[in-house]
Amino acid sequence: MINLWPLLLPAAAWSGWSLAKRQLSSKSNDNSNQFSREYVVGLNYLLNEQPDKAVDIFIKLLEVDSETVETHLALGSLFRQRGEVDRATRIHQNLIARPQLSLYQRKESLMALARDYMSAGFVDRAERIYLEVVALGGDRELSSLRGLLIIYQQEKEWEKALDIIKKLELSAGVSLQAETAHYYCEIALRNLKNNQTDKAFQAMKQALSVDKQSVRASLMLADFEVKNGRYKQAIKALKRVPDQDAEFLNEIIEPLVLCHRELDIMDECIDYLEQKLPDYPRASVIFVIGEYLSKEKGVDFAIDYVSSHLGKHPSIRGLNKLIHWHLESAHGKVRDKLQMLYAITTKFLENKPIYRCRNCGFAGHLLHWHCPSCKEWGSIKPIHGLEGD
Repeated sequence: MINLWPLLLPAAAWSGWSLAKRQLSSKSNDNSNQFSREYVVGLNYLLNEQPDKAVDIFIKLLEVDSETVETHLALGSLFRQRGEVDRATRIHQNLIARPQLSLYQRKESLMALARDYMSAGFVDRAERIYLEVVALGGDRELSSLRGLLIIYQQEKEWEKALDIIKKLELSAGVSLQAETAHYYCEIALRNLKNNQTDKAFQAMKQALSVDKQSVRASLMLADFEVKNGRYKQAIKALKRVPDQDAEFLNEIIEPLVLCHRELDIMDECIDYLEQKLPDYPRASVIFVIGEYLSKEKGVDFAIDYVSSHLGKHPSIRGLNKLIHWHLESAHGKVRDKLQMLYAITTKFLENKPIYRCRNCGFAGHLLHWHCPSCKEWGSIKPIHGLEGD
């Protein structure tokens, strides 16, 4: 059983002091005696580890008025933090039922109850309360809008999320265009899943119109164009990505090569990548150029080219691929040693992440546009350097 002494004793002490003070000021001995009996009963429940009965007693003792609302809120918050959501909910429901609360106190109590419902997983109830607080306006409107945004993201109700984010921008005076673009991308994904390709295409375009720096929208649009055989349009979308965020350059390499091969213009692809290489010496870029050179000038020339660039910009993933190249022409003991090195580097890379969140450090092998850990949009990016591309 959870130890509730640190939780309830301060509240019990406060309720005892507060009510004793009021009883003394009223000089009512009968009421004072009644209070004393109930207070002792409440403490007895605590001593016998019967917190539910103790909560009932202290709620009864703490007559809700301007002096005790904060005590109720603090007690409920402590229960929620300790995982006792049912008890927190009872306390906050008891508060809201009192007609004498001021508007400020009512909004604080409603927000506390909404957090209880969120903790318990009752998102529909939390949504109704947040909407009520928004309708009341004032200083809790922003917190309620953020709460609604969390709910709509969780429930994947992207149209509602778009409506809320517009209100947030107006209320907070900030731009949330990056998040808005992601919502349109989510709508596009849903439409693609439902074979509503025209609507999906329009949603991608809307994402880019809202946020011209949306890497996700450009990649989605390029993939859409490739699947429809429009390779020139796909190349145009892919080439936007390095200008939007150069850290995603490696994400365009494979589709870019595919499009140029389909159009039989690989030389243009190599020219483009060679222009990018000095500023962005990625292993994926180096090897695409190397593979092209192996066909044009021979394997040995290509290996020398790749080795030279990897020496300046080392990458274990690049080394792993270079060893694989050498294996194709190696024999005897040299091949055995290269095979051993290849197995070691491959094993090393198996558990190494490819992407990492720049906000919380979450890492993995998949590119998540919404971080599973910190819930930030667009914070996960490819890893570069020795263990990256």
